[in-house]
Amino acid sequence: MVLLALTVLARASDPAADSRIRPGHKLEADHVSGSLIGMQYENFFVHDLPTGANGGLSGSGPFYPVVNWETAEAIPILGKYDSYNVDVIKKHTEWFNHLGIDWILIDWTNMLWSTPPWEAHTGGTKDLEETADLFIKTYAEMDRQGKRVPRLVFMLSPGNGGTAPDGFARVNTIIAYLKSHYFDRPEYKNLWLYYGGKPLLTLLYYVPDGQCAAVQKGENSIVAPGLTIRWMGTQLQNNHGESCGMWSWMDGTIRQVVTRRDGKPEETVVAPACFRMDIAKDGPTGGWRDPSATGRDHGAPYIESWKVAFENRPKFIQIHQWNEFAGQKDGEGGGPKHDFFGDEYNVEFSEDIEPTQTGAVSYRDRGGWGYYYLNLTKALISLYRGETPGITVMALSGPSAPAIVKENKLPLSWKTIGAAPTSFTLKLDDAPVASGIHGETYTLDLSGIAEGKHRVELVAEGAYTRFDLTSERLAEVSAEPLPVTSSIEFTFSPDPR
Repeated sequence: MVLLALTVLARASDPAADSRIRPGHKLEADHVSGSLIGMQYENFFVHDLPTGANGGLSGSGPFYPVVNWETAEAIPILGKYDSYNVDVIKKHTEWFNHLGIDWILIDWTNMLWSTPPWEAHTGGTKDLEETADLFIKTYAEMDRQGKRVPRLVFMLSPGNGGTAPDGFARVNTIIAYLKSHYFDRPEYKNLWLYYGGKPLLTLLYYVPDGQCAAVQKGENSIVAPGLTIRWMGTQLQNNHGESCGMWSWMDGTIRQVVTRRDGKPEETVVAPACFRMDIAKDGPTGGWRDPSATGRDHGAPYIESWKVAFENRPKFIQIHQWNEFAGQKDGEGGGPKHDFFGDEYNVEFSEDIEPTQTGAVSYRDRGGWGYYYLNLTKALISLYRGETPGITVMALSGPSAPAIVKENKLPLSWKTIGAAPTSFTLKLDDAPVASGIHGETYTLDLSGIAEGKHRVELVAEGAYTRFDLTSERLAEVSAEPLPVTSSIEFTFSPDPR
């Protein structure tokens, strides 16, 4: 049963003010002077799976087309929903419009390594086809009704974890399927993101070495008349796929790589967290449990990630990501030691942005981030587009939940973007402990404070915002300036040594 608290959710902002998308009209990326912001999206949630099943799919690995919430790192505010539920699609769309999302990246990258095979149109891949069809038909109806809907981009792959021997030929059959069912049908003509006058299609391609030669081989093998193709890579900080025009799906550094075309920034990714991945002969290494992974850290890495977009202003920005809510069980990770976790791991080591319940029990955690990352994304996009000029967005970095501090010295840092504050004030349990701080670091002395729970709060002086970055509710633009603050709760439990 899907839990939908639709009556208590805050309304989305009025989409009429957004001129990039006009119902009943195509969205041509070439005709937009600024960036087009996209959200990576999954439609693989299906409830009729037995516990522990993967929709009839064989093999082991980090990705499956059908998910039944068993390993979710947190539980959405909408509950453990089903991708067949139109109310969920519409609520997600309200939130996308509230953020000002221009396009949705629909993930079909796992079609070619499932059992039964995609060509049989049954099992898990059939569910993925049907839920995508419902999504598209829902958007077509909303567009006909004059309602704003983000435009759509499919992401396919010739084969996960490399290229299957017949991956190019088989992915061509999926492209032909999408053309006959959607791209070439006039009733859906307004739904796609057009680039170069044609619907945009992306192809995710994992090739760690010889990237440009592999992309050239792929370009010569793909049959996609009437479509604009962009190849999508990952871990570009290592393999430098951007040098041959590859976009990034996710990199292993929070300052993601920018891909340029004709000398101009074309694409980059922004993400709340990330991990490094290396593909070896015996399986992938790195992942969320690797020491090099970057966790959410209260939103500070997310701000740092967005700085790349602010500095480069690419044509396309991808937000990684809305709603994966799936991962590997303990002992079932990838690699020879089964310790590679490449999807969501827990609340801290995950990238989903969709609002979650703050007290629900998930596979490895209790709790979630509420509306915080949705509100933080809203503030960042509003600042990026100049809708709220002059604001400051800030996040305090520190111990992650459950934050248990044993040392007397607590190192803190923070990230800001937008108007520069004149200084910072630090409070402990609402009492100021330091003022006139400059820079973005401070070491808080905890000696002499009582054991137990405490709250540290950072205040940016000489700055203001228009968004309350609360986790409790959807933040609307405030008519009045608001103070710029960020806080972290922790438990002080000093080491008796």
